[in-house]
Amino acid sequence: MSFIRSRPSLRHVLPLLFLLLAALPAGAIGILLSQHAWDREFRAVREQHLQLALTLSDTLTRYATDVSAHLQLLVSHLEENRSVTTLIPLLDRLHFQVAAVVHRHGGIEHLVAVSRDRQAQFPETFFNTLTQRPSAPLSPSAPSTHPVFSPVQHDEHGNPILFLSYPLGPDRYAVGVLSTTFFIEQQQKIHFGEKGHAAIVDHLGRILAHPDPGWTKEARDLSQLEPIRRLLAGETDVTQFFSPKVRADMITGFSPVLLTGWGVMVPQPMAELQAHVRQGRRTIWLVIAIALFCSALLGLVVSHWLAAPLRRIGMVATHFANGVQAARVAPLGPLHPQETAQVASQFNAMADHVTQSWKAQHRSEERFRNFAEIAADWFWETDLQHVFTYISPAPKHHGNWRFDALLGQRWSDHIEPGINDPMLAHLQTYMDGAEAFEDIVFVIDRPDEQPIHISVAGKPMYDRSGALTGYRGVTRDITARLQAETQLLQAQQAEERRQSQKMEAIGTLAGGIAHDFNNILSVILGFSELTLYEVAKGSVAWHNLQQVMTASRRAKELVRQILTFSRKNGQERQPVQLQVVVHEAMKLLRASLPATIRIRQDISEQAGTILADPTQMQQVLMNLCLNSAYAMQRSGGLLEVCLDAVEINKEPYVRLTVKDNGEGIPEEALERIFEPFFTTKTASEGTGMGLAVVHGIVTSHGGTITVDSRPGQGAKFEVCLSQLGRAELAEAVPQGPPPKGKERILFVDDEAPLTRLAERTLERLGYTVVAITSSLEALETFRKSPEAFDLVITDQTMPHMTGDVLARELRHIRADIPIILCTGYSHMIDADEATAQGINAFLHKPLLANDLAKAIQQVCRPSEPVW
Repeated sequence: MSFIRSRPSLRHVLPLLFLLLAALPAGAIGILLSQHAWDREFRAVREQHLQLALTLSDTLTRYATDVSAHLQLLVSHLEENRSVTTLIPLLDRLHFQVAAVVHRHGGIEHLVAVSRDRQAQFPETFFNTLTQRPSAPLSPSAPSTHPVFSPVQHDEHGNPILFLSYPLGPDRYAVGVLSTTFFIEQQQKIHFGEKGHAAIVDHLGRILAHPDPGWTKEARDLSQLEPIRRLLAGETDVTQFFSPKVRADMITGFSPVLLTGWGVMVPQPMAELQAHVRQGRRTIWLVIAIALFCSALLGLVVSHWLAAPLRRIGMVATHFANGVQAARVAPLGPLHPQETAQVASQFNAMADHVTQSWKAQHRSEERFRNFAEIAADWFWETDLQHVFTYISPAPKHHGNWRFDALLGQRWSDHIEPGINDPMLAHLQTYMDGAEAFEDIVFVIDRPDEQPIHISVAGKPMYDRSGALTGYRGVTRDITARLQAETQLLQAQQAEERRQSQKMEAIGTLAGGIAHDFNNILSVILGFSELTLYEVAKGSVAWHNLQQVMTASRRAKELVRQILTFSRKNGQERQPVQLQVVVHEAMKLLRASLPATIRIRQDISEQAGTILADPTQMQQVLMNLCLNSAYAMQRSGGLLEVCLDAVEINKEPYVRLTVKDNGEGIPEEALERIFEPFFTTKTASEGTGMGLAVVHGIVTSHGGTITVDSRPGQGAKFEVCLSQLGRAELAEAVPQGPPPKGKERILFVDDEAPLTRLAERTLERLGYTVVAITSSLEALETFRKSPEAFDLVITDQTMPHMTGDVLARELRHIRADIPIILCTGYSHMIDADEATAQGINAFLHKPLLANDLAKAIQQVCRPSEPVW
């Protein structure tokens, strides 16, 4: 509360805030106006002084023009001997004293006294000025006969005068003597401020008129002042200078007088400008001060207007916080602002909500207390030293436990060391690091000395400032659960053993079927192939035999798939056109899917060739399609299968896409769908191995598989496999007819049709064949003449003696005899085992002529090309 009281009041803050908000712009405006006042004053003074100087200059120019014209008029009258009486008043008004026509060396031809109080005599000082007359006029535009004004001179009484003259001939001049009265009159007309005045100088910078009569009378030389120098140089401007007369900085406008060389200067002390500006600034700041006072007063009024209802709300809030739940803010009057009324309304709404929350919290605490009393778990809290500060009542099935005895004690005081040490250290690590933990299992003894397993979970507790205060958690007896899990695991292991035995039985059955079926297919394929050579190509019989060959090859692949499924046989990778595999798989798949699922195929026939196991590729497609069909089993849908060629990082790939519009895959399951045994199906619907097998096959082929799915929007699987290059295809695809030879071959098989087939096939390829249906008879025949044979081809599964045993016996007789071992299926030997026993080649039935001829050439003539 003391902290709140130390805060500033709204009644203090708002007036200060209003004052600050007004002071900032007002101060900026005051500064700008003050600076602007000086600039404006200075600019106005400059314009005024310059205009005064120009006006006075124009006046003097007209005066000079008038006196020159009247002097010329007077002289013309004198030269023509006309009367000049009418001109005298005009010359007097122009301040002429004397006018004359004189010789250069002092002779006077005509003399006119203009001034009534002046005798008709001519000042002798004039003749001295004739020698100083400039050889050219002061103005370039003036003719050589234009009158010239002399520098200021003094008459015999010491009064300043000017001589006006112009030549009438080589030694004759027209002369006029002027007083400076006109200049003094014009100067006295200009007066402003306290000390603002005008000054007029001649072309040498000597004063013609000045406020100081003494300076005017003595014609003081001001040519050293900067404005005088500049105006004598013909400049017109405004400048500042230091006046020796006033002893202060002055501002002056100045301008030369045309045709005369005179100059006009209008100076004024800078102090007068500054005083005027200061007065304006005082006025500005006075207005700003009044505005600031008004803003502060307005802030005081507004603060009182706002603070009064807020104080009322604060008092009600204090009562409410002290437990008076019925405390509410009374409605505010219409003059109060909408926001304050809204705050009061929101406070009342909040108070209603808090009151309801208090009641709900009380009910929740009561409910939690009831749950804790009947729960199978028990709840606890500890402080930072891991001492129990709260423990819920013990579950009823642990009624002989005294949990309240643990209050004020530590965890480790009631858990036996030894087997629990790792878990205690683990728990201590979590608590020391203020981290949440769960499912930490301890073994403890009940009062009846029966061991039980408990699972502990907890999380740190913090106060309002965020400081750690302890831990809160729950403890559960999981003994029964662990026993049930153990029993379930044992049952699953037993089920897996039964399943393994079943698969073993299926594999054995599949192997037996494959052996007999391959022998049958060997007869069908072999005799069909022989018959093809006997009929005309393109005939009906030839086409019929082609169909038999195709069906037989499909049957051969079917047997190979059965063996692969029973995990008894694998298939080497070979160049595969995946579109053929997809077409075959989709024929099988269509028959196994319900009619509610439509199939759409987009299979590119130019998808390209890959190096793969055809059976495994079919398994990938079947698993993906069946997985999609399962997602659409309830309401049906569309299954799309696409195959095309794409480029990934500028490398050619074949892309297989399987897409459905089923239920989709939950986001939490997307990251685990390729894990073994992970499935969303029930135990009777799947094992969770389908997608794991697909992922394993694709990655083993160097490919990639991706999935894109959202719940309710179906799923799309994409498999990308690298295409074979042209060089690889050239090596993989055989060309030309089967190779022929002249070797003598011993052929052994217990199936008479197969021996006849082999005999006819090999003889057609140029070989000499001895075909025998008994392994014992074959051994005896070879023993009689071992050098008579170049090669032995034997079946593996035969009565009395298997093929591998026969091969060992033959090698005892002749160690270098080449041997090819054939089998429809055998669980005792495979290609690797045959190679280990030294057998030269290992072939799977059914055999085609090309396969058999190729194997014979590789064994008998390994240095020659196969084709």
